Amino acid sequence: MPSPALATTATDIPIGALVEVTAGRGHVRFSGTTSFSPGKWVGVELFERNGKNDGSVQGLSYFSCPPGYGVFVRPSQVRIIEIPHQGSERPAT
Repeated sequence: MPSPALATTATDIPIGALVEVTAGRGHVRFSGTTSFSPGKWVGVELFERNGKNDGSVQGLSYFSCPPGYGVFVRPSQVRIIEIPHQGSERPAT
């Protein structure tokens, strides 16, 4: 059974999180404000070519991915599947 969606706001959707949006699944590559529209946006690099861009909108690059794999959505449209672990690296010995 799939896990329930985690609560999402633009400030708690970390870069690198595995997410699901209307266009499909992918990793968060951007979270914040943009120049193309007011409010908070989440940029996702999709696993399949279901996107609208390459991480750039109106000539401004917010992140980089192959053409057709990038999409921007509102935080309310994001379902977090997995959050990357921070500090999981072992210290050098």
